[in-house]
Amino acid sequence: MRLPEKSVIDSWENTPTIYRLMHENRWSRQIAKQWFTDFMRWLYTSHRSELENGKYFMMDNLHYLDDVWHAYILSTRDYFKMSRELFDVEYIHHNPENPFLASPMPDDVTAYQMNMLLEDWGEEYIDRVWNYGADMYDIVAAAETAKSEAKNNEANV
Repeated sequence: MRLPEKSVIDSWENTPTIYRLMHENRWSRQIAKQWFTDFMRWLYTSHRSELENGKYFMMDNLHYLDDVWHAYILSTRDYFKMSRELFDVEYIHHNPENPFLASPMPDDVTAYQMNMLLEDWGEEYIDRVWNYGADMYDIVAAAETAKSEAKNNEANV
């Protein structure tokens, strides 16, 4: 597994997927292209997390990105090509949780993922994909406070 240049991620496009998104979601071409690029950025950072920290990303509330993934994976030849050319893997697997058994993503996982995505793509990206502009700093601060309090509670025991 490897990471491509970010410029390659931002310029990667798959027209059949973009057209499918336009048709199924009634999105404009511009919006479909933006969400496709946002998905590719998420995929990049997810793989960076796996390579650098051994941690897999979760999608939790990122429904539009999941819609893109579902549309892209249907173009199997193109999806396999992207997996090989960009990330040097045979196939990037999509392992969705069972929606009836899934629990919300823990705050510390949310904070970790948001920090990595912020580092790679900036605040505008976070605002666009994560609950349409939820205050990421409040979420990150809450997760870090909870983590710190847990450590303090362990030390006092």
